[in-house]
Amino acid sequence: MKNFPVNISDIKKEYKKFLIKFKSLELSTIGGKGNPESSYAPFVRDNNNNFYIFVSSLANHSKNLFNDRRAGIMLIESEVNAENIYARKRVVFDCKVKPMKEDSEEWYKIMIEFEKSAGQIMKIIRTLPDFNLLCLEPLSGRFIKGFGMAYKISGKKMDNLTHINPGKK
Repeated sequence: MKNFPVNISDIKKEYKKFLIKFKSLELSTIGGKGNPESSYAPFVRDNNNNFYIFVSSLANHSKNLFNDRRAGIMLIESEVNAENIYARKRVVFDCKVKPMKEDSEEWYKIMIEFEKSAGQIMKIIRTLPDFNLLCLEPLSGRFIKGFGMAYKISGKKMDNLTHINPGKK
């Protein structure tokens, strides 16, 4: 565990830089019988750090998100890039789920972002009747850089970081 002063400004920059590396997220949902289920989904983010996924209602995670309205998401560095397999850099969020109204102004804005991110496939997928746009709005989060380097993420835009110091109560 590292024991040195934390420059929170540098940590915030690193956190923001880390977030923009990803096009898909790891998704945790609660199944119909209360069992946890894991999956993934491509996403886009807005300026408030809300995550949007466009998912098929045929997928288990989609059903779970509509039924429970809670999700956990994680963005994690690849094993190949990790200095230590036990300390992979990652961001995790607890989120509330909000279905987005199709054909609303916000829906169109997000679809444009998906087209920029995912390309031509979105022109096909967005016409499929079983796909829904969901907003995963973070309620709290953590940015973990390594051993002794965990930061609580909070604030309306999920841009406030506070070092979690296990030695202090």
